[in-house]
Amino acid sequence: MFILDISKNYDLVLSQAAKNISAGNLVIFPSDTVYILAVDPTNQKAVDLLFSFKNRWTGKAISIAVSDINMAKRYVKLNKNTKKLYQSLLPGPFTIISPGLHRVATGIEAENGSLGIRIPQSKYILDLVNLLGKPITATSANLSGRTPNYSLDSFLRPLSQKKKNLISLLVDAGKLPRNKPSTVIDTLGSEIKILRRGDLITESQQTLISKSESETAKIAKFFYKKALNIGNKKALVFSLSGDLGCGKTVFSKSIGRELGITQKILSPTFVIYNQYPLKNSLFNIFYHFDLYRLNSENEFREIIFLEHFLPETISCIEWPENMGANLYQQLKKKTNLITVNFTYLDNHTREISFSFPN
Repeated sequence: MFILDISKNYDLVLSQAAKNISAGNLVIFPSDTVYILAVDPTNQKAVDLLFSFKNRWTGKAISIAVSDINMAKRYVKLNKNTKKLYQSLLPGPFTIISPGLHRVATGIEAENGSLGIRIPQSKYILDLVNLLGKPITATSANLSGRTPNYSLDSFLRPLSQKKKNLISLLVDAGKLPRNKPSTVIDTLGSEIKILRRGDLITESQQTLISKSESETAKIAKFFYKKALNIGNKKALVFSLSGDLGCGKTVFSKSIGRELGITQKILSPTFVIYNQYPLKNSLFNIFYHFDLYRLNSENEFREIIFLEHFLPETISCIEWPENMGANLYQQLKKKTNLITVNFTYLDNHTREISFSFPN
């Protein structure tokens, strides 16, 4: 067993991890949620080694991480609705269970033949899977029944020497953010079921549930990272609709924090918009609009509204319904427009529906 710091020599660490996994060894690796136990899920000896370490019986499935939906299709059957779920939620902290195609080692699929798939929001894992050209197991790095681990210290502390001897490599990414393990979604039946609740909870294919400001902030972070994969240089715009107090400003401030803005992000209700220059970012300006006080096309012309949305700008727009259908369609054509709608379910719960550009 040896430890490599992924921040010291990224390419070398990644190649060593891939080399060990290809050889059938057990590697401890960082993910977007917790540290995971990574082996080749198509190698029976490697899977047996994983179960020996985990103290877990076969029949209880082990999820696998893939790079994209095309790799997923090699291992599971995806119906039309499940494909939509992939498109709306992945990459992200979700495990989606589908019927397996029985192309993995015994013990990876559940007793009913189903298999959980992850496409993490993790450069580390996606780069590793792409280097291997095949999936890795994505089960949390803990003994069965124990809590997940966010650092190698907490992982190693309770292990016996016998358990440590089963590990070939530990990849150290420091202390990970304390995100919950992924939300597990069962798509085997006619309706999706949530089997395990992580930080992000889905109500349907295009809906997430927030029960607090911190959960709304995490959803904003998830949307921002997902938006970075859109792949063209148009302005990026989050269109935020919903009643007063439902979380639009919390969402906008969270986007600002993700962009590295350290100054206080103020609500622009009385000034229409605030502008924040960005450094060390893919974008050069963050605009935070509040259109609540605008009621006519002339008022939008006065602030030369559409001219703000240049390439390499990112914006959050609260009360977009006030711009009217014509202006909204012009904005949609000009930008990568992500629509986000907040709805009260009760005093503490928000339903957040969303749509990304095709």
